[in-house]
Amino acid sequence: MLTIQYREATKDDRDVVYELMTDLIGELSSDANIREFMSKLSNDIDIALERDDIVFILATLEDEVIGLARADILYQDPIFRLRSETRCGYIDQMYVRPKHRRGGIGGGLLSQCERWLREQGVTHVLLHAAIRAVRFYAARGYQSNREMFKKL
Repeated sequence: MLTIQYREATKDDRDVVYELMTDLIGELSSDANIREFMSKLSNDIDIALERDDIVFILATLEDEVIGLARADILYQDPIFRLRSETRCGYIDQMYVRPKHRRGGIGGGLLSQCERWLREQGVTHVLLHAAIRAVRFYAARGYQSNREMFKKL
């Protein structure tokens, strides 16, 4: 039986991170938004791979990277501005290649992001879920809040 391995991405993983992020953007974005996202993606990945407060977690099966997730540490987030701990984690850009979905890989990626955030001393996590993913996150203890979004 093959085992999924999880690891933190390094600068050497830049190309596969870019490939998976391109696939994710293609799935989630309308045609009108793809050019804007793609024009910023390469630089965003380069910056993220350099920073200590951002991590990409990769899921691998044998030698193939089959999924990724990103976790950031946010500072002075408005939701936490009145609490003593003003930092919070933000989990973003979860993606599993289509042929590997529904096998627990997304849950593993999420757990690895949470582990990394705990190791950084973060005690609260936020994320924005696509409508189709709300049940996935709710099943893992995430609760809906009042946040809503509108592009102006």
